[in-house]
Amino acid sequence: MQSLLWPTGSGFVVGLLYIAEGAQRRNLLHYGLGTWLALTSTAALLLGTPGLYWVLTVAGGGAYAVATLAEHRSLSSPAGRPGTRGVA
Repeated sequence: MQSLLWPTGSGFVVGLLYIAEGAQRRNLLHYGLGTWLALTSTAALLLGTPGLYWVLTVAGGGAYAVATLAEHRSLSSPAGRPGTRGVA
């Protein structure tokens, strides 16, 4: 039982931290990433031992990859740079 709760529990806690940060800083990307991590970590408990790790790897790692691309895209646009909001 502990072999199931350690990976999913830590993923759930990290998801909650991202939700809290997204809510505090009004960052929709972090809020969405945290929600996704918390939900997938919780849903992974329904699977057995090998499926649990595959869900956490594919869904969690994929979410980080998508969030990285979205953050890079928003920071590379002129409206996303600090001090240049609304300035073209």
